[in-house]
Amino acid sequence: MKKTIYFFLSAVIVLFALIYTGCKKSSSTDTTSGGNPTPMGDVGNTFMGSITGMTNFSALIKSNTNGISTIGCTGTITDPAMKTVVGMLNSNSLMNINPSTGVFTIDLKVKFTDTGIVEYFSKDGSGSTVSSYSEVVGAKYTCKSAEGLTYTREVTAKSTIDDYPYNSMYIKTTTIKELSTFRGIDRIEYRTNHKFGLVNITVYLQDGSSYSFPIYSTKLNQ
Repeated sequence: MKKTIYFFLSAVIVLFALIYTGCKKSSSTDTTSGGNPTPMGDVGNTFMGSITGMTNFSALIKSNTNGISTIGCTGTITDPAMKTVVGMLNSNSLMNINPSTGVFTIDLKVKFTDTGIVEYFSKDGSGSTVSSYSEVVGAKYTCKSAEGLTYTREVTAKSTIDDYPYNSMYIKTTTIKELSTFRGIDRIEYRTNHKFGLVNITVYLQDGSSYSFPIYSTKLNQ
């Protein structure tokens, strides 16, 4: 049961980790939000992924206001223990869930530009950088969780050749590490690409195991 709960926590974080955080660049001015909007943020664009423990998952951009896309996510949680965990997290998230059926909905506000990705999940509605495509290794972002805990995201690697397997090809990626404030979770690593956006999230648990979740967008940045 403990292992099941830890695994589902990782799945929840894959979908909703950014909701609990608001990250600001620790040095220099953030220019990502000033980039040009890309087709990835267009109304009707869909995102696909695979998360064990959930069924009928879908993510669709249903509106775009001043370049900020609202992504409507829906799905069904089938395991009773998983529903319990989500119920525990729900007080600090934007997710709505029916505790009897496991059906959930959530709206995420994100800006997709040719310079990076900005999320708008903070309580005050301000934008925070998820990834800046021109960022260099060593760049750090100071983050604050919904519980008021602070931690950092750091750019730890940046490809110079096409070395990351993605959808039957190889691409260059930037790796961003985030130390977790969740019990049982050691860290989260995000992989981004200037053309394909956020392409993968890997969750590392404190027991040494890890779970990787590829993400695919119907429309690309270019």
